[in-house]
Amino acid sequence: MKLRYIILLLLNCFTSFLVMADALELSPSQSEYELKKYGLFFHDYNKQIRSVEQLQTLSHLLKPYEIQKPNPKGYWKWAKVDITNHTQEPTWYVSFGFARLPVLEMYWQSQNGEIISLNESSKFTDRPFKHPQLYIPIEISPKQSKTLYIKYQTFANAPANIRIHSPKNFIQTMQMSVLNNAIIVGIVLAILLIVIVNLFFNRNLTNVFYAIWTSMFLFIVIDMAGFTYQYFWPEVGQFSNMFSIVLMVLVPILHILFVRSFLQLKYHHPTLDKIYIGSLLIYCALVPVALWLQSVFYNLLASSLIIPVFLYTCYWCMKQHAPGIKIFAVSLFNHVLFVNILAILGASFGNIFANFDISTYIKVGYLIEVCLFTVAMAVQHKSVQYQLVYHLQKQVSSLNETVLQEQQVSLQNSEQSKKNELRLFTDLSHELRTPLTVMKIQVESLQHNIVDNVHESYKKLHDKIDELNEFINTLMLVSDSKDLHYGLNIEPIQLEPFIQQVTDSCSRTIDSHHHCFSVHSELNGLSTISMDTKAIKQVIDEAIANALKFGGSSVQIQLSFIETEKNLIVRIENSGEPLTFDAHQLLFEPLFRQEPSRNSTLGGKGMGLAICKKLIDAHHGEITSYNSALGGVTIEFKLPKSFAYEFA
Repeated sequence: MKLRYIILLLLNCFTSFLVMADALELSPSQSEYELKKYGLFFHDYNKQIRSVEQLQTLSHLLKPYEIQKPNPKGYWKWAKVDITNHTQEPTWYVSFGFARLPVLEMYWQSQNGEIISLNESSKFTDRPFKHPQLYIPIEISPKQSKTLYIKYQTFANAPANIRIHSPKNFIQTMQMSVLNNAIIVGIVLAILLIVIVNLFFNRNLTNVFYAIWTSMFLFIVIDMAGFTYQYFWPEVGQFSNMFSIVLMVLVPILHILFVRSFLQLKYHHPTLDKIYIGSLLIYCALVPVALWLQSVFYNLLASSLIIPVFLYTCYWCMKQHAPGIKIFAVSLFNHVLFVNILAILGASFGNIFANFDISTYIKVGYLIEVCLFTVAMAVQHKSVQYQLVYHLQKQVSSLNETVLQEQQVSLQNSEQSKKNELRLFTDLSHELRTPLTVMKIQVESLQHNIVDNVHESYKKLHDKIDELNEFINTLMLVSDSKDLHYGLNIEPIQLEPFIQQVTDSCSRTIDSHHHCFSVHSELNGLSTISMDTKAIKQVIDEAIANALKFGGSSVQIQLSFIETEKNLIVRIENSGEPLTFDAHQLLFEPLFRQEPSRNSTLGGKGMGLAICKKLIDAHHGEITSYNSALGGVTIEFKLPKSFAYEFA
């Protein structure tokens, strides 16, 4: 039995000699040492080695540093280094290139040699040194030799950059780390403020995605710097790890959404758009996987596989001629180079570079990308602004010419119509000249960039122009002396189905919770009448709309169909406010409004009932108005029954 232990001891000594690395000698001439040059390492992919004593019995597993294998789940790493202190400094500091580690245990090879033990649930206050980045002090007296064991696990299994610093170098490194991270955070925060201001004045989906994505990048920088763990949730270590995972899985999703929206791939490259949609679905499906496994391995794998798609997108962008798109292509290529290739494929997933390089690549890559994206969007917005101003000027000029032509034609009419024209163009001065003047001033303001919200101004101008175009067309229709008879589709129709259609349509329009609607029918055998159903529905809808608009918050509306000896009478009554006698006389004239101020807050320009009169006249009928017994206004029109016999 004793012989067996002796043989095992000799075997361990022999294997230890074979894998022996150079001892780390702390010298006054050097202030920083990279541990992988001096230590022995073991990657415990199955988490089998749970103590230093167990590792010492299996010391043959320790080997000089080598590139680790990618692994979907987190695993432990062991490091052993022999240290001899040839300086007068008894305290040195160990850094890992991370703000925190899911697992960190450090031991001296001696009884009760534990230095520190941290895990995912550890608080920030459990650290021996309160700094955003992780630094662990170690004590080794001058001329003393010790063996240091380190057990650690990194986020996403990225290689740690373990270094040992002298006190002076530690202070310099610590200060420089805080300064660099603070500068990057400040720059990104300034860009984010610009993006948010731009979003406030230009609300569109592209700007929304860009603002969220930039915010995520800001949180990545803050998280990698260690500020979130120190200042936001220092008492919740487990949440800090989960927060980092959430950032890593959401950022590529927001990035793809922004790229798709900016390039408008749905319209300009549908095939590429489908590829991006497929990538989005994959990334979204990997979100619960990452949260369940507590690992972003598969997300990093997806980010490596999407590199060809991004490269093709860059190539396609360079062939386009849209403003700012080439700058966008350069920015996207920068993302591929620094983030996808160097940081993810090369460092984190490929495990080629140290963690220090990962942090640098991610921060620099995202910083350049955000700056270039912002420039690209500014160039695009400026180009769109110039184009919109040019088209707005043309449309405003065209509207002015149309108004002048209308005035010239109207001046050639008879003396009898001059009184109507005087009122008509007096109203037109309110409806057209004032908004046109305002629009012209607005366009000039856009040219000189003195408006607050550019895109909102453009939208309002476009809406106003479309509204005025429609208004002018309607005005020409009701002002024309020609009958609309030959422009209508008058044909015999079944009256009962028509009444049912009108009833159903009005019931859908009128809110039964606030208004009361009823239908009354008095037909004495009349089953067929000739009319243009679309035109008659338009007249009824206009009367209903006016009742809802001017009748108050709770109005009673009654629709009646009454047969007389010669006519079919259609009557729409409401319980709103009655009109004066003069108002009834002018109710069917173009541009008439009851309110003298011509306030437009209630909508409309006084053309609806004028069109209704035109339509009823084309049916050889007549339309009138009077105050209703319900308290409001009655719109009544008559359609001749004999009109049906002329088309029989």
